Amino acid sequence: MDFIVTDFSAGYGKKQIVSGVSFCLESGTLTALLGTNGCGKTTLLKGLCHLAAHSGSAVLVPSDPGGEQPGSSEKQSSFGGGRPGSGNLPIRLDSCSSRQIARHVSYIAQKSGIHISLPVLEVVLMGFQPFLPLLSSPGKNHRASALSALQTVGLAGYEEQDFLTLSEGQKQLCILARALVQNTELLLFDEPDSALDYPNRHKILNTIRKIVYDRKKAGLLVLHDLNMALDYCDQLLLMKNGTLIGTLRPREDSEELLSTALCRLYGPVRVFRKEGHCFIMNPDSN
Repeated sequence: MDFIVTDFSAGYGKKQIVSGVSFCLESGTLTALLGTNGCGKTTLLKGLCHLAAHSGSAVLVPSDPGGEQPGSSEKQSSFGGGRPGSGNLPIRLDSCSSRQIARHVSYIAQKSGIHISLPVLEVVLMGFQPFLPLLSSPGKNHRASALSALQTVGLAGYEEQDFLTLSEGQKQLCILARALVQNTELLLFDEPDSALDYPNRHKILNTIRKIVYDRKKAGLLVLHDLNMALDYCDQLLLMKNGTLIGTLRPREDSEELLSTALCRLYGPVRVFRKEGHCFIMNPDSN
């Protein structure tokens, strides 16, 4: 499913932070939302999953069956544990209830929000809650799917460990496993690499990209590291003062176009491309 957002606004109370945003996320692609602190990136993500006041249109629509998506494969998701299919009908997220939103959108915040001792497996099983009847508990098949998800993100053998004792990188991978079993069409990540060391930042982004490509999800993540965004993402959305001021495609756009657009957000920067990879340099640095 592709994700189309039109004239979307979001804020808190009477204060509007994000105004008139429109963009499209294609199935099987990863998009970075870029901008300086306080420009509205987190507010946009929260608005899309009904955690902030919002208006406008946000719709999941069937992907073009004839279009070959970057990084896609024939592999289908093995997760979901009886999750009801979305079929081919457009899904208007802007008019869904919060429970319905959780069936179609996985939101991974900067912090997990989990402050009590729970086994890692129980944290992953939370991903099934939107699909279970009230007062029901996950069953054997759900547990099997959760264990498979932990293996996918590299946490096999951690299922009985206390979530609070994990490293920050392991916590992020555990929450990613929870999103996997949720098996939603749209994945939203708010700085998934925050507080991680260099190897773990690459590990989490590699894992996210593989999931998005292999399982044909639409992925949107907030990043502050421009080199990471240029290297891992198919599309960049540039946000300034609560509005989108441009869209870039790092693998297709010229170095000049990329540099000019990013200068509008961050001041003097220059993008170079070598062997298919883009990287940033500050022309004033020595």
